[in-house]
Amino acid sequence: MQHSDFVHLHVHSEYSLLDGAAQLEKLVAKAKELKFPAIALTDHGNLFGAIDFYQAAQKGGIKPIVGCELYVAPRGRKERGGEDGGYEGANHLTVLVRNLTGYKNLIKLVSKAYLEGFYYKPRVDKELLAQHADGLLVLSGCLNSEVSRLISAGEHDRAREAAGWHQEVFGKDHYFMEVQAHGLDEQTKVTAETLKLAQAIGAPIAGTNDSHYLEAGHGRAHEALLCIQTGSTLLDPKRWRFSTEEFYVKSADEMARVFGEIPDACRNTLAVAERCNLTLEFGSFHLPRYVVPENHTLESYLEHVARDGLKRRYGANPGDAIEERFAHELRIIEKMGFAGYFLVVWDFIHYARERGIAVGPGRGSSAGSLVAYCLGITNVDPIRYGLLFERFLNPERISMPDMDIDFADDRRDEVIRYVAEKYGHDRVAHIITFGTLGAKAAIRDVGRVLGMTYADVDRIAKLVPAFPLNITLDDAYQKSPPLAEMVKTQTNVKELWDIARTLEGCTRHASVHASAVVISDDALDEHIPLYKDPKRPELITGFAMGPIEKLGLLKMDFLGLRTLTVLANTVALIRDSRGVAIDLDTLPLDDAKTYALLTDARTFGVFQLESGGMRDALRGLKPSSLEDVIAMVSLYRPGPMELIPDFIARKHGRAKITYEHPAMQKFTQGTYGIMVYQEQIMQIASEMAGFTMGEADTLRRAMGKKDRELMAKQRDKFLAGCAEKGTAAAKAERVWELMEKFAGYGFNKSHAAAYALVAYQTAYFKANYPVEFMAALLTSEMGDTDKIVKYIDECRAMDLRVQPPDVNVSAVQFSVAGDTIRFGLAAIKNVGEAAMESILATRKQDGPFKSLEDFCARVDLRLVNRRVLESLIKAGAFDSLGLPRAHLMAGVDTALETGQRQQREKAEGQASFFDLLPTPVAAPKAEPIALVAEWDSDQRLEFEKEVLGFYISGHPLARYASMVESFGITSTSEIAAKSAGARVLLFGQVAALKETATKSGSRMAFVTLEDMVGTVEVTVFPEPFKAAAEHLRGRQPVLVRGRIDDADKGRVVLADDIRPLEAALAADGRGAVKSSSEPNAVRVRIRPAGDPRESIAALRTICGNHPGPVPVFVHLLLPAQEVVVRTRGLAVDAAPDLVAELNERFGDGAVTVDHA
Repeated sequence: MQHSDFVHLHVHSEYSLLDGAAQLEKLVAKAKELKFPAIALTDHGNLFGAIDFYQAAQKGGIKPIVGCELYVAPRGRKERGGEDGGYEGANHLTVLVRNLTGYKNLIKLVSKAYLEGFYYKPRVDKELLAQHADGLLVLSGCLNSEVSRLISAGEHDRAREAAGWHQEVFGKDHYFMEVQAHGLDEQTKVTAETLKLAQAIGAPIAGTNDSHYLEAGHGRAHEALLCIQTGSTLLDPKRWRFSTEEFYVKSADEMARVFGEIPDACRNTLAVAERCNLTLEFGSFHLPRYVVPENHTLESYLEHVARDGLKRRYGANPGDAIEERFAHELRIIEKMGFAGYFLVVWDFIHYARERGIAVGPGRGSSAGSLVAYCLGITNVDPIRYGLLFERFLNPERISMPDMDIDFADDRRDEVIRYVAEKYGHDRVAHIITFGTLGAKAAIRDVGRVLGMTYADVDRIAKLVPAFPLNITLDDAYQKSPPLAEMVKTQTNVKELWDIARTLEGCTRHASVHASAVVISDDALDEHIPLYKDPKRPELITGFAMGPIEKLGLLKMDFLGLRTLTVLANTVALIRDSRGVAIDLDTLPLDDAKTYALLTDARTFGVFQLESGGMRDALRGLKPSSLEDVIAMVSLYRPGPMELIPDFIARKHGRAKITYEHPAMQKFTQGTYGIMVYQEQIMQIASEMAGFTMGEADTLRRAMGKKDRELMAKQRDKFLAGCAEKGTAAAKAERVWELMEKFAGYGFNKSHAAAYALVAYQTAYFKANYPVEFMAALLTSEMGDTDKIVKYIDECRAMDLRVQPPDVNVSAVQFSVAGDTIRFGLAAIKNVGEAAMESILATRKQDGPFKSLEDFCARVDLRLVNRRVLESLIKAGAFDSLGLPRAHLMAGVDTALETGQRQQREKAEGQASFFDLLPTPVAAPKAEPIALVAEWDSDQRLEFEKEVLGFYISGHPLARYASMVESFGITSTSEIAAKSAGARVLLFGQVAALKETATKSGSRMAFVTLEDMVGTVEVTVFPEPFKAAAEHLRGRQPVLVRGRIDDADKGRVVLADDIRPLEAALAADGRGAVKSSSEPNAVRVRIRPAGDPRESIAALRTICGNHPGPVPVFVHLLLPAQEVVVRTRGLAVDAAPDLVAELNERFGDGAVTVDHA
């Protein structure tokens, strides 16, 4: 094919983040369309797209030229002065790779730019350029290059000196003077001088077009992209933008016209392309080197360690079948060269287990490996549960194994640190990932840039269907007639649509993958570029996961699973509270209490099994084995979920089970004739058609990916194999059809079995050790207020008491005493780790605190300051001292002053006069402070909310519950289960209010509405806001009528009407709580003869013998006033025998019982 006489050497893709708008595949397609023999990629400061570009270009029959537009620090990469930052702080330099040496040098340059030179931009300097010049070809650069800037400034001698330096460093044949023509006056001037300079130093010239987008018509979209980057709008005359619309991928003819007077500018681009000949190799592996003991190879040591595990798992005589499977797996692992891989994984998991870091039983297909099970990498018996090795490692498809490992989320980083220390910090890094502009995101970003109102943009974005998840704008146009109508009929929407379609799919930002880590055999920058986020401490790769795997580097997912932390903490709490040591690996899998809990669907807080739909399924299924749980984990997903009713009916004999072939019965009997797992398809293909397990895995992949061409080949092979083994053609066809049908539903049983085991473990603890389990669960969700509230409600439903924090009892986290869960001090805001350690250490050393003064005299007041003290009081952490919180708060200053004085005197060696007396004499007591009346209920609860994030001793809305019970209220916890568009009536109070203005100036608001179980976001548009603004700014309870809407960040309610509860009750003809004969308070009047705390202690003793739901209020009858105190953590059964006992202790008539 005749190619064009031009090659683009200065090209930016989407990986010049929010600056380049050319997506890689479209860029290569454009190059092919324009018949370019080669094309370069020179993104700003990075190589993010290099591998994908290289492979796409090669696939398209175009020579890829890997390059980068580097930022060069004029004064040195380590300089950080005012003149080194911002736009002018770095010169641009176009660098291209000539060969593999140059590729490795460019990797070094880009890596060091991030690791050593980052200041606003990743910067190299001339020192680094000189060190890594070999194998590179350099163009002098654009208007922002050193040479061009010097020419612009009229400093021609310095420009010649700079050009000469580059020519000397990179070689005369590898330094070209770059000229560009984008219709800029300054460029014309610089080009003229550049040509003179090139002639003076004997440097060839090369013409480039600094392309940032593909088509001539994409200039407006590129402007929008720059606005997204800078946070400006297209309406802003001062926005950053390119001065012309010439920055696109021009054809060879266009470039010939641009450089009509300089033909060498185009001709020399071909010469540059001829000198750039990079060949990259894929398919080889760079596994970290695991050092084995002397006299062992990797393979022999793997077998040695695994055989020890085989004996531990199955005993000295595991049987022929297991021995054969064990040997089979070892042979495949050795043949594929992955013995070292298994040892690396075994080593860091062994490290974790040795240090008490919880490790998951498995994740993904690796649970199908017997060797992995024997090594302790996984903890699900693949023999018992029929898991397949070839689903994990297929000898007929050579690819890197993929073992993803779950660790307790609070200790995952310890394992990563161990790996980095073992193999080298320069060989271990987190993996970069990129966010892209999806359909809805593109609409929202572009709509904002165009200056459209939030409401208008939101309305358009909502018309994009939610499914499929990665729907494109073109598909949305076809599937949403209202959206298509808006695009056709509204000019501003059409403009938004055209720009959004151009930018859709572009890379928007770089971030760090949540779990992926790469481990190399030598320094990572020998293979890949490195990246550094200035806001994060860890080393990050400059290639994403796909390129890393293609280059043969070991990628591991170190996942933090919160449930493992919950399980580890539960085991620790059981050990501490009951003295019982429990091994998760030996829990009985036939526990009756556990299956009763699952059958009753009491699974709130149970891993994988707590959603409303799952609980409904469990009630119907009535699980009786772990296999049932595995099936539910597999089936409860979009798609296979529709099989659940039939699955349940078959289990309980309400639906007939038929099998097309004995192989179907053999492998699907445990799932009642339904192919639930991918492994079942593999087993049936092997049994019926004689497929090897490797071939069966290939069939499984073809069906799962719906690869029609490969499936047709596999079908012919399957039918031929069935015929050879004596199965009638019609029957074989029916089985194939069933396999094809279920392949779209089938789940990886290895993964399901591992996660089902974790689900069972959490259910086991909830059923058998409910207090410890719920305490651990609460600790794990300490930062999520809504979940804490829900789990506390669950505790109450389980008849477990949850007590507020207490400086004399609480640990750092939630703790257990009998059937009571005690809040941890860490739940209190403003009480830092150092303050908690001081409190706990002091209490452990010298015993409980007797008073606020005693507390302040003993703890380290440099750590436990006023703010900490006030937060402890507001949270109720001093309630056990028997004094009102308001009284304690009033005494903070005195207590702190006294404590500071005593600590100062002690530090200075001054003993109190009373300490020097030969016999103990009581020090004179400070003047008693008059008892301050307790805060009213609302104030006390607000302080709890302030420092805990939620209410613990009650709820301000509780008093209204009976008023609204007939209104048909939807609670916040029920919103998730309702469909979008459903109309709801909410009852709650405003927890947060954000007022804003629409483009037209109308006021509206975003409200966080709180009810007794959680919160929901409510959007209040101008019309309802105008009527309700006054009510929303207050704290009175309100009723909100509206409809559910799916926003980008979750579910919201769009309010139609908001009114105060009082107004709604008045309109309804009601104004008070419905009468009830139930007691709601016990009041005890005490006239203390001495210390009030003695009387309160006696009261607590009596009430403690009559536990129940009714709160107790103490009325202290003091000489000057009556003080009312609600006893924290004390509730009673208000029966006559309690009343009699209290009257006997405190006098007849001391007790009254209030009724609601």
